[in-house]
Amino acid sequence: MESEARNKLIERRRNATRIAGAFQGGRWLKGYIRGKLLRDPVFETALESVRGSECRVVDLGAGLGLLGLWLRIHGETMPYSGCDLGSWKIREGNRVAEVFGFRDFCLHEGDLTTFPLESDTGIICAFDILHYLPPDIQEALLRRLAAAARLGTLILIRNGVSGCGWRSATTLFEEWWTRVSGWINGGTINFPTLAGLVSVFESEGCSVQTKPLWGKTPFSSYWITVSAR
Repeated sequence: MESEARNKLIERRRNATRIAGAFQGGRWLKGYIRGKLLRDPVFETALESVRGSECRVVDLGAGLGLLGLWLRIHGETMPYSGCDLGSWKIREGNRVAEVFGFRDFCLHEGDLTTFPLESDTGIICAFDILHYLPPDIQEALLRRLAAAARLGTLILIRNGVSGCGWRSATTLFEEWWTRVSGWINGGTINFPTLAGLVSVFESEGCSVQTKPLWGKTPFSSYWITVSAR
């Protein structure tokens, strides 16, 4: 078992280094990407959640497309599409996918609140995006996701939530830093409560499962799986 775990860790490090090395930019960006892939538990959790699926993965607020790259470099070949408002992130993510020769991989520049959701069953990922939306728009997106879930789409959400004491305070500070650094351009910060998220989906007739997903990070992150009841 120890040998298996060690080999898996070596593979993760190798894959993270390969992805980071394919990006253009300075040492900071490459280091950020490698560290993000290795330390943020959302990538391994998402990989295990979609492993073996042939359904399209739609990634709302995809950024550099790290989720799609992580899935592909681990052998998952399902179609992947994502959207983000950061034009340079979209260009660079698509370029890296081309470098690796990944097919049916496309990032689009666009607003996640209006990005078309697949009408056929698939998988929709919404990682760390809800708190950027005003409360009314946030709720509208949640109800769109619930409608997709009722049709058979699997909804995977990871987001920081309020009400987790020092973890919520740390998460709020981290979001402030992303704006000061220019990594994210402006926008509101409205962290939802976990109970509020669950309530919206349950009121729409969906089945909801939740668990903490902060791993070794100091953030108030929760993993939420939404499906048809």
